[in-house]
Amino acid sequence: MKIIFTVLVITLITVSIIPALSQSQIISNIDTTSTAQNCSDGWYITGYFLPIEINYSSKMIPILIDGKAYSFKNDFVNEVKIQGWGKTISGEYLGSYDGKFHFNSIPLDSLGNNLAVGSIAVDPQIIKPGTKITIPTLLPPWNQTVFDSNDVGPAIIGKHIDVYTGEGVDARKEAFRITGYDNSVCIVNNSTLTNQSPNVVMHLDNSTKKIPEWVKNIFIWYGQDQVSEGDLLNAIKFLINQGIIKIN
Repeated sequence: MKIIFTVLVITLITVSIIPALSQSQIISNIDTTSTAQNCSDGWYITGYFLPIEINYSSKMIPILIDGKAYSFKNDFVNEVKIQGWGKTISGEYLGSYDGKFHFNSIPLDSLGNNLAVGSIAVDPQIIKPGTKITIPTLLPPWNQTVFDSNDVGPAIIGKHIDVYTGEGVDARKEAFRITGYDNSVCIVNNSTLTNQSPNVVMHLDNSTKKIPEWVKNIFIWYGQDQVSEGDLLNAIKFLINQGIIKIN
């Protein structure tokens, strides 16, 4: 597994990144001192994650999907009901919404797009869909992340934001770690995000900063096809936010 991680890191940080990555996925090299922001206090932040069925061990129960019966672990199904999506043993994603279960090849946000780390669920009456925000009061590396407001939830009302932290056990820990009251939320002016260089080269910082274990796990899981490309790209974004990877 260390070999998989090493190969991925070397490959991803020594080559030029394609324009699509530099423009839409990596938005962390923003000069925050010049970014126009509108901040407010008193926000309740929670985290949500995608359970992976292999991490659960209860008895199998049947559920109906499009009139056909399928069997999944009971505690996994209960977690899917809470979180919205989960990854099954077969590799498909099981979703729970609109009072039904659904299958899909990827987990989806409320806009029908791939759910990726950095997505947040908001009250659309408070924050418009598509708005980019930061939450500087969160623990690192989340305090430097630019979040996309592209999800909603029935329990997300008023000054409450639900942050998607990824898939699996480590993502679950992160979801609990960032949950808390009295947070500050800043709306980022989108005009500061549009002038990205089309050719971005990344390299490792030779300082003493270490790559967090949860980021290492995302690279490993990507090599095992357990997380999406969106999760991998957001892991790279976190490394940039922390200064572990530099952009030229």
